[in-house]
Amino acid sequence: MRFRNLAAGFVAGTVAFGLTPPPAATAAAEPATLIVGLRHGTAPAAALDRIEPITTTALSEAEAVAIEVPAREAAAATRTLLADPGVAYVEPDHVAQAAAIRPNDPGYAGQWGIAMTRVNEAWSATRGSAAVTIAVIDTGVSRLPDLAPRMLPGYDFVNDDADATDDNGHGTMAAGVIAAGGNNRVGVAGVCWYCRILPVKVLGKGGSGSYSDIAEGIRYAADRGADVLNLSLGGGDDSQLLRDAVAYATGKGALVVAAAGNQGSPKPHYPAAIPAVVAVGGVNPSGARYPWSNYGADWVDLTAPGCNPAQNLAGVVSQYCGTSSATPFVTGVAGLLAATSPVPTSAEVRSALLAGAVKGRVDALGGLAKLPVTGDTSRPAVVFGATPTIGRGVVTVTASAADQRGVSKVQLYAGSRLIGTDTVPPYAFRWQTAPRTGTMSLELRAVDRAGNVAATRRTVRVDNTAPAIKIAKRGRHVTARATDSSGIAKLELLVNGKVVARHAGYLRQFRVPRTNRSVQVRGYDKAGNWRVVRAA
Repeated sequence: MRFRNLAAGFVAGTVAFGLTPPPAATAAAEPATLIVGLRHGTAPAAALDRIEPITTTALSEAEAVAIEVPAREAAAATRTLLADPGVAYVEPDHVAQAAAIRPNDPGYAGQWGIAMTRVNEAWSATRGSAAVTIAVIDTGVSRLPDLAPRMLPGYDFVNDDADATDDNGHGTMAAGVIAAGGNNRVGVAGVCWYCRILPVKVLGKGGSGSYSDIAEGIRYAADRGADVLNLSLGGGDDSQLLRDAVAYATGKGALVVAAAGNQGSPKPHYPAAIPAVVAVGGVNPSGARYPWSNYGADWVDLTAPGCNPAQNLAGVVSQYCGTSSATPFVTGVAGLLAATSPVPTSAEVRSALLAGAVKGRVDALGGLAKLPVTGDTSRPAVVFGATPTIGRGVVTVTASAADQRGVSKVQLYAGSRLIGTDTVPPYAFRWQTAPRTGTMSLELRAVDRAGNVAATRRTVRVDNTAPAIKIAKRGRHVTARATDSSGIAKLELLVNGKVVARHAGYLRQFRVPRTNRSVQVRGYDKAGNWRVVRAA
């Protein structure tokens, strides 16, 4: 069974951004690209004769081919290929992205907590999964367009019916912090874009509810396989009924997350203070505790951004503040961790959340790096960053790499020579190209914590040779012609050591002033090399 659910606490927000969500665009399904690894000595045709790919591309320096198939046929094509004894493996052509992802949701500009907790960097490795279910045990959840595609049928324990629609707004905003769709030009970007939401209504229109309804809601969510339970609620009294419900949920494999409360007090708040629950406090953009957040090192497990934009019942993005807001933030991070492969247990997710925290504050990238790597056979993704196509002297090469369980190191090779190793993002290397001139193959290798390796290559032209320049002088005119394998960027005429004329090109006739003691022409190639020639 997959791991289970989380919870949070709330201070009402009043600042509205007034954003009108545009309709979500529907894109046509693009072809799926599969990488087909071939056993040594196997010809591509022998392995592919049973399917009809749109395109087939042999990968140089690797016993593999890249094929495109209609997206709807990818699973069937994978099964067919794996049945061929000549095929070693089949995997998607994974895409690596820049270490920090910035979605286009209109409310994202106000989501300061995403970068603070490195969620935007963790998104390069995972943005959640429909296989992860998060129960929002609250005032219900309304089916806003940004949430509806991932919402499951739920239950209302206040009115004892199957309609868990929100009539307060608190639960809907909590769900938005957790799982609002990302990069869809609507509302905000939730932490776990693809996680599913199970709405469980235990609080009424006024925002309050009985411990008995909350306990029933916890058991209901656990019975329906929720991986994480989010409880953005709580009270000042301990309860055996709640303790038993939490024990039942954790026994079913769920993770329970709850709000520490908003009294600015060290007094325990329940169910957050139950030891099996992850208790969450709220911090501001500087990382300091909000004055209203409850605290206590003996019972508060994590802190998280305490003010997060979210859509209200009208679909307008408003500030949502309190430990009720910090809790779904942690829940969303737990969902990201739960979506990794191999699937972690709830205990492993809890441990990774706590061990990966920075000064007690949840950290998504740190949490991913603390998940166990046993059974991890997925290779990381790696791509080149800013790299010139023509280089000279010392060239800086940057890279981005991502892995669900963490990248151990990234290495740069030029030909077969190791240029450097970097273990901390952003990955960057200084490559001394001199005195070489010619085409050079660069390779980036990323190694994840389990030792899986991925590589990508790029060809770069290295030019450390100055251009050749020919001069012809006739009277007061000097004609200069420059040549270079990289192309000529410009020519300059120097009279008495000073530049008096420039030309963007390889051929130019310059007029020389009468008053001169020396005349020179300087030519630059497109790599930046230059040469000075004295006019005869």
